[in-house]
Amino acid sequence: ECCVTALGARSMSSHHHYGGSSVEDGGLHHRRTGSKSSSSKLPSRPQLVQRQVSNSKTKDHDGGTSQLSSWLSRQNYKLLYTFPRLKKLKGVHLLIAALTIIFVFYRIAASNASANIASSMHCSSFLRSFDQKSRSNIILMASHLRHGPDGEMRLRIIEHNLQLLAEQVEEEEEPHQKEEAEEQKNNDNELSSSSTKNSSSKAKPPLKAVLLFSIDTQSTQSDVKTMINNWRQDMPNAHLAYNIISQIIFVPNDPTMVDASKWIVAIERLLPEIQSTNARVMLINDSFVLTRNVPELWHDDCGDVCGLVWTASEADESRHIQSYIRTLSSCAAERYRNFYYQKKSDIRNVHELIVEFELNLSWVGGGRGGGVSAIYEYAGAHPDDEAAQKVLIPQGYPAIKLKKFFVTDDPWLSEPETTRSKLPPSFSATIYKRMNHDLNYLSDEDAKKHFAVDGKNEDRIYSSLPLVIKSWLREELIKMGGEETTIAILEAYLAALNRGIVNTSIKKV
Repeated sequence: ECCVTALGARSMSSHHHYGGSSVEDGGLHHRRTGSKSSSSKLPSRPQLVQRQVSNSKTKDHDGGTSQLSSWLSRQNYKLLYTFPRLKKLKGVHLLIAALTIIFVFYRIAASNASANIASSMHCSSFLRSFDQKSRSNIILMASHLRHGPDGEMRLRIIEHNLQLLAEQVEEEEEPHQKEEAEEQKNNDNELSSSSTKNSSSKAKPPLKAVLLFSIDTQSTQSDVKTMINNWRQDMPNAHLAYNIISQIIFVPNDPTMVDASKWIVAIERLLPEIQSTNARVMLINDSFVLTRNVPELWHDDCGDVCGLVWTASEADESRHIQSYIRTLSSCAAERYRNFYYQKKSDIRNVHELIVEFELNLSWVGGGRGGGVSAIYEYAGAHPDDEAAQKVLIPQGYPAIKLKKFFVTDDPWLSEPETTRSKLPPSFSATIYKRMNHDLNYLSDEDAKKHFAVDGKNEDRIYSSLPLVIKSWLREELIKMGGEETTIAILEAYLAALNRGIVNTSIKKV
């Protein structure tokens, strides 16, 4: 009787009907579809309050919100009226009444807490908010492949980056931390020591990677699949090839939504697993080379969305983190998915995609962990600029963009701007447009103007002269011990680029 009073219903018998179905079936149908039945006189079940309040605030303009508020007020009054009689109840009746009260109050509080967030941005499983630790880590790697040397180079970069991300290296403790830990171990009793040991040796969340490939129009899917299979079989690390790489998915190329269209396919397929394991999800592409493992990105306290570095100061409204590598909490992954489907039809080009999905951070919301964070603070310039790189790399910044690490081996670049010619003698408008795909629409004259004003400061390819790694960057990488791995990858990438430049020059002739 108390439970019925708390729920605000006179009867919960299965023979009462709600919209043509039993109360149980009708309630579930109502929750899934959001439809309302005008024929029923029974109040909605408390578990639907959050959904109804959200729908009323976003869609109903005829007083629906006020009606729901009145219903909540009546339930509050009935619950308060019920409390004095709880002490008279015993056993299962008391347990049921207590659980009912807790559940109803939770749903009311959750509705109020999420009142300023659209229902589509809300994390669907409220139970995840109680689990502060991710129980799995998932990498979603996006790439656009072309059969041949270019595709093979892309796969080598992917393998290098996954190999580093898969390293399970514990962060080294400071000397004073080691001394404190030893002292604690000596002072603790046997039980505490055992507990501390078990806690410190706790395994990290399992890691898996899903590779998402679109295929260049000049290549056939069978050729690309054969290239990928050969690459996977030739990997020296079989664990990486067949255990960590759990799936390879081919998706249509979307020239507007690019990587986002690939990531969303995997998020859609893996969402039940992401939710059930409270997984942290890494969105990553092949536009850069890692210099080290980045365990900081997997930490739950890094926020709902965690990136490498802020692109501007706190006062700058354009401040954001770059999207080529970042991790999302399980709730943020769900919000990203919902936001994608809301905005997809409005995106007309890649620039608008960057504005909505990288510069705009409103879709993140304020879930557990607290918004957006970055490992490195703003370095005084955009992270891709050489001035910022010279500050960040010596601090252990782990990423080198493939478009920013080299320079043309041309004496003209080192000559004083006041005395050198406007264009370098080796400048080729054909090479400049073909090797910089965002400029291929320019005429030869416009290409020359673009280089003279902007291109000379953007490390763009403009001639048939060879490309070399920037000297200061090579020195820093050697100090970091990356000569045999990272530098080798960069050198191989430059060799492929130089071959492409030579081929372009031959075609020109």
